[in-house]
Amino acid sequence: MKKWCKAILFVLPVFCMVAAVNWYVDSYAYLRVTYDQICGQMTDASMNVTGLEESDFNDRKLLLACLNRQKEPKELIVAGSSRVMNFEHQMFGTESFYNTALSESTMNDLLAVVGILEQNGQLPERMLIGVDAFLFNTSHNNDRYMELEEYAVFMRERLCGLKSAENIEKKADDSDVKDSGDVMDGKIQLPTGRDDSKWLSLDYFRYNVTCLPRRKRFMVDYTREWETEQYLKHYDGSVAYQRSLREVDVSEVEELTRRSIEEHVVYRMTDFKEIDEESMKLLDALVGYLQERGVEVMLYLPPYSPMMYNYIESEEQYRITFEIEDRIKQMASKRNVELYGSYDPAGCGLEMTDLYDIYHVKTEKMMDTFYLSLSVSDTP
Repeated sequence: MKKWCKAILFVLPVFCMVAAVNWYVDSYAYLRVTYDQICGQMTDASMNVTGLEESDFNDRKLLLACLNRQKEPKELIVAGSSRVMNFEHQMFGTESFYNTALSESTMNDLLAVVGILEQNGQLPERMLIGVDAFLFNTSHNNDRYMELEEYAVFMRERLCGLKSAENIEKKADDSDVKDSGDVMDGKIQLPTGRDDSKWLSLDYFRYNVTCLPRRKRFMVDYTREWETEQYLKHYDGSVAYQRSLREVDVSEVEELTRRSIEEHVVYRMTDFKEIDEESMKLLDALVGYLQERGVEVMLYLPPYSPMMYNYIESEEQYRITFEIEDRIKQMASKRNVELYGSYDPAGCGLEMTDLYDIYHVKTEKMMDTFYLSLSVSDTP
């Protein structure tokens, strides 16, 4: 009995230390702060959130938590990469709005977003899809979408149960397509709340301990301010960048761009030999799928800066960008959807002073880039 007592007295402080560190640091938001709690403040109380970027938050988990908490379909959903992330509800004159843009987004992320909305019965009245040229460059895909993989698989099965490109559109148009696989049999459930198994997780403890010397922990605050010193996530899903970016000097942006050009780098466009036809067919089928369900789809081409666009024009390896824009115009015409913007900055009068960095347009300029370049009335 005494041996047991001694063992307990020895082990108990170790357990307490592990639990205390895991709770205090909580680097992945499992215990002290959860994505469900954050989205509760955003969705229910219309609060904006600071501290997320400093906490290295998982934007896909936060998005899932927020979409799952929505009580009814939105009038307008924005989807795409970080280049559409600062489209805000005021710009479109509606509170019934959510920006689902994800950092380093891929076609799989786009499928996953639509998959979540479909599973929740919350497809919007209108959907604005940002179409970056890199969506069709599979050599620069990443696995960040794996947090939402089940939803991406769900939509892939809906759109293209068969592999061939010719069958992708056929499957999307086939109303007799049956759900297949366990993921299709019921509503997908992925955790975004508390995970009590992490209290005493040694793996979690080991990682959290590495954060202590850097005084790094998951910590957020809530505010009704629309801009702050820090990166701010709005309750409508859009973002306001930190003051240091909002007040960046144009010379810094030009220098960053110049360096990128000297290194022959265009974000996620290197090693781009040919357009991935499966991705192009998937986007086309996704547009058709949404239209069949009564969603008004709009496509948007985010512009490059004048310096970067001039470089793209001058380099043979990057001229595939123009081919992609032509293909998206053809898709918009075929699907009878409105197309906004262009990769060419000339159409919106974009200048280097209008950018936060190499690729992101300042919020106050976003609606200038959102001009109608192909209207429904222009289509055959």
